[in-house]
Amino acid sequence: MIEPTLDDRDRARRIRVETRFGGFDVDPQDVLLFPDGLPGFEPCRHFLVLSDDSGGLLYCLHAVDGADASFLAVDPRLVLPSYRCDLSTADRQRLRADEHTSLLWLALVTMVGELEGSVNLRAPIVINPAGMIGYQVMPHNTLYPLRHPLKLG
Repeated sequence: MIEPTLDDRDRARRIRVETRFGGFDVDPQDVLLFPDGLPGFEPCRHFLVLSDDSGGLLYCLHAVDGADASFLAVDPRLVLPSYRCDLSTADRQRLRADEHTSLLWLALVTMVGELEGSVNLRAPIVINPAGMIGYQVMPHNTLYPLRHPLKLG
């Protein structure tokens, strides 16, 4: 009898998620909690951050409960290399993070065609991967725009 390998067990545990941006194989343990949901989608509390295997710059933030909600997102530093935001103490506490915690920053993308869109740099999505928790935050004193131009291709 052949024993299953760790890779076989990992594949068996994965589920298929279909979004408007394509299909993805995911591990159910990768579901993130957004305790407040996202503005306009407050009933959606559980999300996956999805990306294809090609290493592209866009991610898909996909709700697994509530409304059928999927959002394109990008690392804001890929759009604007000088992008920097400071989290308030309250936001760090909500994220269960201290100043040494590695956080994932994403900016939501709105497409205006196939190759043009805008990025919301003013209210980023911040995720604590260690705590599996995320929030959309409004950093204090930010001068970044809600609609920073994005060109693909």
